[in-house]
Amino acid sequence: MARAWREEYKGGVYHVIARGNNKEYIFKEGIDKGYFIKLLKDHCSTMGYQIFGYVLMDNHYHIVIQPMDKKLQEIMHQINNKYSKYFNYKYKRVGHVFQGRYKSVLVQDERYMLKLIRYIHQNPVRAGMTSKVENYKWSSDIYYRKNIKSFINKEVISKMLDICTTAATEKYKEFMEEKEDTDYSKLNAIGDEAYRILCESKKEVKQRKRLDEILFDMGMDLTEYNQIKAGSRKRTLTKYKLSYTIAAIEHHYTLKEIGEHIGMTAVSVKNMLDRYET
Repeated sequence: MARAWREEYKGGVYHVIARGNNKEYIFKEGIDKGYFIKLLKDHCSTMGYQIFGYVLMDNHYHIVIQPMDKKLQEIMHQINNKYSKYFNYKYKRVGHVFQGRYKSVLVQDERYMLKLIRYIHQNPVRAGMTSKVENYKWSSDIYYRKNIKSFINKEVISKMLDICTTAATEKYKEFMEEKEDTDYSKLNAIGDEAYRILCESKKEVKQRKRLDEILFDMGMDLTEYNQIKAGSRKRTLTKYKLSYTIAAIEHHYTLKEIGEHIGMTAVSVKNMLDRYET
């Protein structure tokens, strides 16, 4: 049977799930999980991607990742392949470590990312591996909970909670206390826009670039990209916002959709266009 078509593009945010072959353990010891986290960290700069969150269970893992320089399939092949070689060598085994290809779900609407992060951080609690999220060592929760600088990009999630870092940290802890009811491992699309795209044909999807992809094509560096996504009002970013807006309009996005993607209202986007109109 042919594989279902799956579009992956630079600048998209994905929820990635990979499971052990035949439901077997892919992490037998803490050192295995530590090695996998090291792979995620080491390849951030060499392969050009951002990690927003992760959790490593015993027989599978979840990560929320945004490819910037390379396609997701290249990144995941590199990481999973390296880990498989390590695992097989260490445990003197042969064969597949992972069960087929990973599952990737496009997070089209970033407003869902906060709940998605809660879902993956609460995985160990649902599995009965721990009674509290903060007691599980092998997730990105600690970076958010203690505001630790690391390879995890916390800015997007933190800004959704509060513009003040200290307040955002406290609100994060409160948010994690609430049970996440949505099972994001079973979804094929995350966000209202993603569901619409899922129902369109392959040809129609290819004709319309995603907003993340349009923004990424404007030529800013990663720091500037993150500042724009976080709603920064720095004047040096205006030229990128303007170019992004014009390009997004050409792809038939509304001012509301364009603005929500970079933390602006539709009115603010219209005013920006009016100011710089030649």
